[in-house]
This record gives sequence, structure tokens and C-alpha cells, in this order.
Amino acid sequence: TVFTVSRGERVFFGGNDDYINPDSYYWVDPGGAKGYGAIWIGTPDNVQQGVNEKGLAYDANGLPRVDTNPHSERKPVSGGYTSYPIHILHECATVEEVIEWVNIHQWHSYMHDQMQFADATGDAVIISAGTDGELVFTRKPPGDGFLVSTNFNVADPSNGYGYPCSRYDTATEILGQLLDREGALTAQDATNVLDAVHVDGGASWTLESLVAD
Repeated sequence: TVFTVSRGERVFFGGNDDYINPDSYYWVDPGGAKGYGAIWIGTPDNVQQGVNEKGLAYDANGLPRVDTNPHSERKPVSGGYTSYPIHILHECATVEEVIEWVNIHQWHSYMHDQMQFADATGDAVIISAGTDGELVFTRKPPGDGFLVSTNFNVADPSNGYGYPCSRYDTATEILGQLLDREGALTAQDATNVLDAVHVDGGASWTLESLVAD
């Protein structure tokens, strides 16, 4: 479960990392000549989540694999599948810059996830594969509001691990209540959303949760 919520001057990004490998950790990437610094969560060969020094945050939802148009006529990108979010957080500060970056670089020939990015202004986007193999950018409405993604493709719900999704419905309901409530949003509010949709067992479980202010 991944979400972005903004109200007034408060913006929070949250994500639960649900998997079977308990060896995830976080590390600090100081940036420098290669771009913005960031904090990463996951493993170096499979970054799960990250936040860079400009407040651009990233997480992804696993999906069944589908083919996509790699657009080989665009700029090449070094590294493999999991290098893309690293390049993006090194080079981009806002969601608008993320979308521009994706539109001028080569992509994968397939996707097995969808990616959510959010920035300090409260802007957010989900990048997923459309039914025609082209990328789709699903944007959070401007101003107060939220954007949620779980393990179904928001652009093509048939590409997913279960739709409708109870975690999506629960997160959406709680976030709607938070926007209707008086008072400023807090990090604890965001934490409560993730706690409400955490997974205790089964095929995978919640290893850790990220809240970015």
C-alpha cells in the first residue's frame, strides 16, 4: 500500500513494504556529483522505497508482468530494472521533473510493478503500464487530496493481484476522513493509515513502513 496525502501546507507520503525477505535495511546515499542525496530502503540490488534531499519520495506496488514499449529512440539508461528509481531520485526534485525524465528516456520492455512518486508541494503521480503498452501517468488532483495505490494497476485493474482490494478501500476511506477532520495532518495520522492496512501473514507480510514528511 502506497499513498500521498496533502492538506494545507502538510504533505505526507506513506508505504508498507510487504514481502517475505526480512533482510531489508536502509542506507544513506550522500549524492554529490551523481545527483541529489537520498535515503533508500530495501537492498542495493532491489531498492523498495526512497526519499531524496529535495523531498521527492518513491515507492512501488508489485504487479503481474506485462510488456511495454521501451522507446529505444530515447536516451538510454544505465543499469537494470531496479536502477530507474535511483536515477530518478538522483536527477529529479519534483513530480513534473519525474514525468519529463520518463518521457525522454528509454523504458523497460516490460513492467512488473507501478511506481508512485510524490514531492514537497503535494503533487503525486502513479506510473503504470496501459493496455496498449504505453506508460500512463495517474496524477493526484491539485491541492488538498490524496492518491492511493495497492497491488492492482490503476490504469488497468485487470493487471493486478486482486481487484477490488480491501487495503485500497480501507486506505481511501481513512484518508477521506482525515481530509474532512479539523486540525492539521500529522505523521501519526499517516502512520495510522499504514497500520490499518498492514499484513500479518499469508503469501507475504509487512516488513517495515515508511512515512515521509
